[in-house]
Amino acid sequence: MVTVEATRSPNVSVTEFRELLDEALSELDTDEKTGPLLRAAGLRTRFDFPDLGMVLNVATSEEPGHHLRWEFSDAVDWEPKLTFSMDSQIANAYLQGKESLAIAIARGRVRYKGDTRCALLYVPALRLVVGPYRRLVRREYPHLLV
Repeated sequence: MVTVEATRSPNVSVTEFRELLDEALSELDTDEKTGPLLRAAGLRTRFDFPDLGMVLNVATSEEPGHHLRWEFSDAVDWEPKLTFSMDSQIANAYLQGKESLAIAIARGRVRYKGDTRCALLYVPALRLVVGPYRRLVRREYPHLLV
């Protein structure tokens, strides 16, 4: 797997990053192939992007026709089982498949808190976000390509 340094990843604005994440999650939410996989993982994750002052909470949904629910706020009715904290440049590179989460954790660029069993289940499931995110960056935000 190829890794990149955070300094080589373009800066992402709060607005762009939120739009990208919202669109990628919307695509996964209604996708009949990846949505059920994410639901089966029982995802309950919090992402903190301190450089942007932004958080994202993601969990599975029991609502018919949906697989996920998410909020760009901590005002949610679920408790995250796993929390990640990373700058938006690292997240942008990771979500494009250019940054290894394990290596970023080892190098101190990503911090996590939570149950190790959940990490072993959630981290592979979170890779499903890469495809939709990368397509959106290529199509609508090419200046953010890593």
